[in-house]
Amino acid sequence: MTEPEPNYPPLSTTEIRTLPEGARVIVTWSEGNDGPHEYGVHWRRGEPYAQTDAERHEGRVDLEKWLTYYVGPRRPFTRVWSLPARRDEQRPATRS
Repeated sequence: MTEPEPNYPPLSTTEIRTLPEGARVIVTWSEGNDGPHEYGVHWRRGEPYAQTDAERHEGRVDLEKWLTYYVGPRRPFTRVWSLPARRDEQRPATRS
């Protein structure tokens, strides 16, 4: 889903490496892709990847969406912003 680009600074590579599994981010890729998109963070092989909800439900990881590889000197126009947790993700689990 296309999202507006946030009006606060993007994350550094170091900050991206601290994102937990499932954190929500907005990514603007250096190669275009129709503007900013929202993703979840998925860790694989010790690296964070951007994963769409559809990819998550299918159990797929697109290795082209390796967040720390595309940020910084290699791809200076790729930017990643952290998003607050979704409302349903903030609720504590209830016991039955």
